[in-house]
Amino acid sequence: MESRHVDAFNHDNLATDYDEDVADENNPIRAGYSKLLDWVILSADIDNQKEILELGSGSGNLTKRIQQCKRILCVDISTEMEVLSVPKTTHLQRREFKKSDILNLFEEDIGSFDAAVSTYTIHHLLEAEKNQLFRNIRRVLNDGGVAVFGDLMFENESAKNDIIRHYKNSEYKDVADDIEAEFFWDIENSIKKLESLGFDTKVQRFSELSFGIAAKKAEEK
Repeated sequence: MESRHVDAFNHDNLATDYDEDVADENNPIRAGYSKLLDWVILSADIDNQKEILELGSGSGNLTKRIQQCKRILCVDISTEMEVLSVPKTTHLQRREFKKSDILNLFEEDIGSFDAAVSTYTIHHLLEAEKNQLFRNIRRVLNDGGVAVFGDLMFENESAKNDIIRHYKNSEYKDVADDIEAEFFWDIENSIKKLESLGFDTKVQRFSELSFGIAAKKAEEK
């Protein structure tokens, strides 16, 4: 199952300026970026015995924050972004990269993992595709494993509409356009789905648009 808009969100054409772009945290889309990535790594509780799955590894800004792990599988559709990632991640001896859509990935046997992490990627998926991804992640996570997401989100549909109206009347009209063109998370819906799958969840806010969700898979009794 390939995500519907995978081709539209292949960031090969953005790779050259990507790291400079995300460093501008004055932009509402990028506000909280660095602290959110730090939180994702801390919440994933990674050590040298953990096997990690990273969905949407991009230019390596999250991966490089991992000090050590047993193995990490990094997945992204963009080979140009992977070129940027390689020199940032040479300290991880068992790092593998796979060029794939993050939904198609699970059609293969990729093994099991202690943690799955993802930042600023899953807002490219439709709501039904997010739900399918949660099911896929649950299937490959070991008992007691954790999925940690950092992304562009709203508390609910009402909050989304309020923020769109706000930005349409501000100097950042392009932010409203981005919101309407992409599929920012609805936190209420996502938490309900994750908890229905047996995850214990917590939410952390980093800016008006950026949130983190940590979801721990319950251990089988």
